Amino acid sequence: MSTSMIQPASFGGYGRQTGSYGGLEGVEFAARCPPDVQKGTRIVALCGIPGEEAAPHKDGWFFSDFFLFYQMLSSRPELPNQLWLSCCSPTDLIRKHDRYLHGPANGIAGDRRVVMNKAMLPEDEMKVGFRTFQPKDLLERFLATLKSEIKEAARTKQPVLVLIFGHGEEKTSDILVGCSLEKSNWKLNQDRLASVLRKEVQTTMILTSCYSGGWIMKPNLNNYFDVKPAFNHSFLAAAGRENESLSWSVSQSVGRQAGGSVFASCLLHSVIMASDREEGIGGVDGKLIRVEKDDQGEYISDSMAALTKQIIDECKAQCGTLWDNHSFSFAAQDDFWAKTWGSRTGLPILDYKQRWQSLPEAPLATVMYPATGPLAGSAMSRSPGALYNIVRIKAMKYMSSHPGADNLGGNTNSHPLFHMLVEGAEVEFERLYYLNDILDYRRGQIGLAELYCYALEIGMPEDRQIDKFDVFEWEAFHLYEKNGPTSAERSQVATEIWKRKETIRSWVMQLQIFDRPVSGQGLSYSKPREYLAIRLTESPMSLEEIHKKLEDLLQYKLEEAKRAACSALGISILNQPEIKTMRGRLYQTVGKLRHRLRSLSPHKRSPRKEDGSLERSM
Repeated sequence: MSTSMIQPASFGGYGRQTGSYGGLEGVEFAARCPPDVQKGTRIVALCGIPGEEAAPHKDGWFFSDFFLFYQMLSSRPELPNQLWLSCCSPTDLIRKHDRYLHGPANGIAGDRRVVMNKAMLPEDEMKVGFRTFQPKDLLERFLATLKSEIKEAARTKQPVLVLIFGHGEEKTSDILVGCSLEKSNWKLNQDRLASVLRKEVQTTMILTSCYSGGWIMKPNLNNYFDVKPAFNHSFLAAAGRENESLSWSVSQSVGRQAGGSVFASCLLHSVIMASDREEGIGGVDGKLIRVEKDDQGEYISDSMAALTKQIIDECKAQCGTLWDNHSFSFAAQDDFWAKTWGSRTGLPILDYKQRWQSLPEAPLATVMYPATGPLAGSAMSRSPGALYNIVRIKAMKYMSSHPGADNLGGNTNSHPLFHMLVEGAEVEFERLYYLNDILDYRRGQIGLAELYCYALEIGMPEDRQIDKFDVFEWEAFHLYEKNGPTSAERSQVATEIWKRKETIRSWVMQLQIFDRPVSGQGLSYSKPREYLAIRLTESPMSLEEIHKKLEDLLQYKLEEAKRAACSALGISILNQPEIKTMRGRLYQTVGKLRHRLRSLSPHKRSPRKEDGSLERSM
């Protein structure tokens, strides 16, 4: 059986060992392989989006992914064990929002379909596997459910497919579960997931969160992969460890609905293509599998390596030269990249094409929101409220500053509301405070980026003013030069520039020279770090000089934070009742553990008043 060879590391693959790309750099695997037949996969799916954020024009795109996979996998005799967990009943969601769509709104006929509406609701949600829990209970119930399913899979020797849809956090890649961005109380982290998995159970994770590549591989600051990955399991992830995932763009019409993630569409259509390639039907133990005959008449199937390459090829077809921006990431348990994709992913080789085409088509749209949004309208229109007007002016300035695409994972929760403000629509009073905090946080990070440019002696020339600079435009140009129909010389230059930018951005993120948002400030804002990385990329400094300057910049930031804490304002903040209460709780907790704790205040020996507050040193 002859077959072509594929290098997974060249399109987002990471091995499960130490070394560059987890030991995969330069390693080839067969694209086709003999088929195998798996026993029924056990499926556990989780959508972590809370009800207040589940509208299709907000974070409902995660539910679009959730319902897409439900439509593809439910009611299959081959897959009798399925559980679909969330804190929102499908019936309640449809009553509030009418329907959920999947696919690009500006694509071609058939690309965008309804994945859940009233007619598609199951008669008995429990019977088909839907489980609805209170937001505060969802994370623990998910972990308990997955632990139980893993235990049963170990007994019956079945594979397990885990699908997780939700926002991911920068740096840690933790996934928010059942909580809004204002109150990020419950997070799925790697330690908690690892505690319920078993090495002997073949398990695949499909993740659509931002920074989901961090679950696969995390190099140290110098990009040396000298520590083995935390998980020896298969992963299909929608983003790199330092990248946001993207939904399909939001249409100005068609209910302002985003249609799920780009990654889920690329995965689905790749699985459809892999399942549809058949010249014959093979059978093993009475079970049918869709396969193809090679030139010697032997049945063969696409390997895991071939499927992941097909996902990248699908992204290239959908997104053109911008495909690099998505940074899809993959891993195969035990590095079995040459095994058939069905057994490696836990997705049986079934008639996904027929399922997809049986879903109702959704209307397409020709008018999409640009990255910065519409800016027409008077700042004083439609509302007499002073707070509304203040926040609306801030939103107009923000949306005019090239803040990034609406469908970036870090923007999907806030940009739709900013669009509403700019257009003069009504926004709930309490929500205005939340939006104001997000805008202030993002404006503050822009100010930091400007300060850093001067500290790094690269300045702010007129054509590089941060409010006028469009990161997307810069990236689109260089990706076109790198991946488009340009000369080999231009492609090589662009490739080197892109690699330099990615390296610098990695340092900016890992050194954490920009502030992460606290509760109530939304998700991390990517423009400041992207802008700084681009400015340093364009500078004449060597990478060694840049790394040293970034380390010095971090030290400068820490020293400034200490000085601020010692100021009259800093002391006043530390003496706020809620801060003192939090500090007291921490002392009590550590005291129970019998650990010593240095004071959280920079005044380690400052005298205290009887009420526990700090006295300012004179």
